Amino acid sequence: AEIDVLATTLNRMTDELNSRIDTMTRQHDEQNALLACMVESVIAVDAGKRVLKVNKSAQDLFHVDSAVLGRNVMEVIRNNELKDIIAATLAGSGVVEGDVCLPENGRYLRVHGTALNDAAGHRIGALIVLHDVTSLRKVDAMRRDFVANVSHELRTPITSIKGFAETLIDGGMADSEQSRNHLRIIARQADRLSAIIEDLLVLSRLEREDYRREVAMEETRM
Repeated sequence: AEIDVLATTLNRMTDELNSRIDTMTRQHDEQNALLACMVESVIAVDAGKRVLKVNKSAQDLFHVDSAVLGRNVMEVIRNNELKDIIAATLAGSGVVEGDVCLPENGRYLRVHGTALNDAAGHRIGALIVLHDVTSLRKVDAMRRDFVANVSHELRTPITSIKGFAETLIDGGMADSEQSRNHLRIIARQADRLSAIIEDLLVLSRLEREDYRREVAMEETRM
């Protein structure tokens, strides 16, 4: 009878242990699946700067694989800016943010580092999330170039209109034929100025989300 009780107890303990292992395995698999599908690159390191986790996006970004687990992150990632952010995150208590450039592939990253704590709230490392903002940087550069080009395009007709108007004011009206010629030039430059402004208004409307929703869509023949 005692053996039966012991066997029953052992079986129950085995079932509970298997259930806990199954739960932990499922949670681990869910965590890995979540990290794998993230667009952002994620790196987790322990207090000794050894790599705990590195998702697929981070592996692709830094050209590494899962073999880096357990290695010092300073050996794995050769970027001084990112190393400084990781060190600051491990040393501090709040969120650390910074920008990192990867010259080898021309990418720009926005990095967020935060403390990694265990269930008891004890510091065990740092979690680093990297957002690829290369496209945003390119858009900003295009905007700056566009503004510079538009400023140049606007300056030409404005200068021309101002110059011919001042000529007329300073006595150019005496010659009627010359006056008409000046006025025709002013009119052409005004039309050019109006066209540039209209183009700017169209671009502004296209950028507005509500305008994009208002665009009527219909089927067309290919």
